[in-house]
Amino acid sequence: MTPITLEKRGHQAWITLNRPQVKNMLNGECFIGLADAWEEVRADDGIRVAVLTAAGEEHFCCGGDLGEVIPLWTGVRQPANEVEERLKADPMITDRVMLKEKPLYKPVIAAINGHALGGGTELLQATDIRIAAQHAQFSLPEPKVGIVPGAGSMVRLTRQLPWAHAMRILLGGEPVSADDALHMGLVSEVVPLAQLQARAEHYADSICRQAPLALQAIKRTALETHTLPWADAFRFEMEQAGAIMMSKDAREGPRAFKEKRQPQFTGE
Repeated sequence: MTPITLEKRGHQAWITLNRPQVKNMLNGECFIGLADAWEEVRADDGIRVAVLTAAGEEHFCCGGDLGEVIPLWTGVRQPANEVEERLKADPMITDRVMLKEKPLYKPVIAAINGHALGGGTELLQATDIRIAAQHAQFSLPEPKVGIVPGAGSMVRLTRQLPWAHAMRILLGGEPVSADDALHMGLVSEVVPLAQLQARAEHYADSICRQAPLALQAIKRTALETHTLPWADAFRFEMEQAGAIMMSKDAREGPRAFKEKRQPQFTGE
């Protein structure tokens, strides 16, 4: 069974965590598979949106497979195969998996089919639109086993949520329900599990009807200006807006509106 699958559906890339028998925990093959999948999404100009989901009906991702990955990185044991050799030689792979080292400016949708614990909750913070099944839960229990959620959460969560909500998740360790996550702003929408796939498809289809360069510029500006002073942020925004105004898509949009037809955006 392939632990990470990537299926291209037209302009969409559907990435699936595929270890339901072990709660979709991230082992070495998952780290490599996810890092490679994100790079393929980034490099393929035909892909306009990525959807991240998981196999099964109970767990989205219950974090890293601590028994396999942590001892390798801490030096407790030596690599036993080619996958572990690559992990040992690339300790920064987590940054690529969590989209920290190199941001992905294409929109990413998360279809959260169940519990997201530890690394699962950390992975979600690298996505943009997050749709959760009603039974999903979220938590960062790392301090209970003597470690920290160091794959992005200690920085991202307090920037994405109000302080008190972020610290409840970071310090409390107790699971947060899907409804509470919606109230906090951790997820965008909560739906019955049976509707999750359709809602993810709805958002992905909507994104594919819009100008891809414009969407990437919007996400790039939101990410890059988040901590800049206003004057610098507005300057960056204007640079992005100016570049988009020179694109072929920026001419196609108004032309299609005037001609009362759907625009045919090409990403140029």
